[in-house]
Amino acid sequence: MTDTSHTVAPDESRHFVERLSLVLSDMGFPPMPARVWAALMTSETPSSTPGDLGSRLGVSPAAISGAVRYLQQVGLIERVAVPGSRRQHYCVSVDMWADAFVTKQSSLYQVSAVADEGIRVLGEGTTAGDRMEDLRDFFDFMAAEMPRMLADWRSQRKDRTPGR
Repeated sequence: MTDTSHTVAPDESRHFVERLSLVLSDMGFPPMPARVWAALMTSETPSSTPGDLGSRLGVSPAAISGAVRYLQQVGLIERVAVPGSRRQHYCVSVDMWADAFVTKQSSLYQVSAVADEGIRVLGEGTTAGDRMEDLRDFFDFMAAEMPRMLADWRSQRKDRTPGR
């Protein structure tokens, strides 16, 4: 059950959004999509309009538009219909984050395949070939373990309201 008695000061909320987006950016996430995603994740409303996001982040509609487009393409947000509203609304959930990892699993195998080719090109037993072998083995391991890790995460996760 969600605790509705807790209120967050607007300055604290803005600071947290910037901190979360900075961590995501440090992981390689583009900065503006990271800020928009963090704003959606920290919102108490089920969905937000681009105008809501622009106001909350203090950025232009163009910046929001590009970020929303990126986030939709990578599957981290979705557009939702809101009865009575003609504006576009977007929502996010932690499940979308997990689903995005699953869809990226094929990329892990692609890196593995290219590393395997690198072993043949650079020579097995060479320093560079050994690096490629380590790279291949790591990505093979991650690709094989990801479905199990996600299943374990979902099974231990607390029951939550969809869209949260």
